[in-house]
Formats: sequence, C-alpha cells, structure tokens
Amino acid sequence: MTSQSYRSRVNALAVTTSAAFFGANLFIGLSMGVYWLTLAPADFVAQFFPQFSNFLYTIMPLFLLMPVGLILSARLDWDVGAAKRNWVITLWLYLAVSLITILFHMPLNVRLAAAVGSPIGDLLGFYKSIALTGPVAEENSATIRMLWLLGHIPRVLITLAIPIYALRAMAASKARQDDGTI
Repeated sequence: MTSQSYRSRVNALAVTTSAAFFGANLFIGLSMGVYWLTLAPADFVAQFFPQFSNFLYTIMPLFLLMPVGLILSARLDWDVGAAKRNWVITLWLYLAVSLITILFHMPLNVRLAAAVGSPIGDLLGFYKSIALTGPVAEENSATIRMLWLLGHIPRVLITLAIPIYALRAMAASKARQDDGTI
C-alpha cells in the first residue's frame, strides 16, 4: 500500500508541472506571439532565438519533470479503471506535445538559431535536415514566423488538456477511495 503522503506529492508534481507547462506555452503563444507579429519579419528572426533561449530555463525543467509526475501517478492508479484511462490519456497527450516539439518546433528553432549565427544551428544539424523549410532568409521570414505560431496552437491546446485529465484521474481515484474499494 502506498502512503497518502507519497500519492499527494506525485499527484501534486503531475498537476503543478503540467499546469505550469500549459501556462508557459500560453504565455509564449499569446504574449510573445502577439509581440512577434508586431515586428518586421527580419526583426522577428533577429529576436526570436535569444528570447527563446531564455524560455528554455523555465520550460525545459517543467517538460522533463512532468512525465515523472504523470508516470508515478499513473502507476498508483493502474488498478482503478477510470483513473487509469485518464492517466493514459495524459501520457498520450504528453507524447503528442513531445512529437510536435521534436519534429516541428525544434527544426524551426534550429533554423532560426542558424539564421542569427548561433552555434546551436550547427550543433543540432539533424534538426535542420528534418525541417519543413529551408534556411531562414528575409524572403521567407514572415512565413517561418506564421508557421511557428500556427504550429504552437495545438501545443497550447494539448498542454491545457494534460492537467485537466490529470485532475480527472485524481478525482476518479479519490471517488474509488471514498467508496472504500481501495
């Protein structure tokens, strides 16, 4: 039997990191997205990667801690059908946002890094090879910006759904505990 204290901690980790990750994605999409749209396309290219680099200090710890909370919480409720179903959905959503990040945004981010001469552009050459676009140039910078922002919409929606399903899973688990069947 797992202690209630441990359950509370891993559930808190799952909800806190997923909700914070949603908030960070919403901030980037709305606040920064609106700001980037006010810039001339060349200015967007010049400013994106330095600004994005600062976001990583917040986003990456959340992104890496979130599956720890989700997986540990899911393990605790694996025998509770409704809770398990919701935890599995959260894990699939995490996988979806990870794939969007790895296969769509990272290649664009690396292209934008290369455009401002960042060594990241060379270090992560694999991402340039799978990018949907060629190198960023003045002629295509407006399109790159729009692609990046449009691609961010599903990330925001998915990251909103993760803490919602985590909370649903916890409610289902609590309901089962309150019934005395656990």
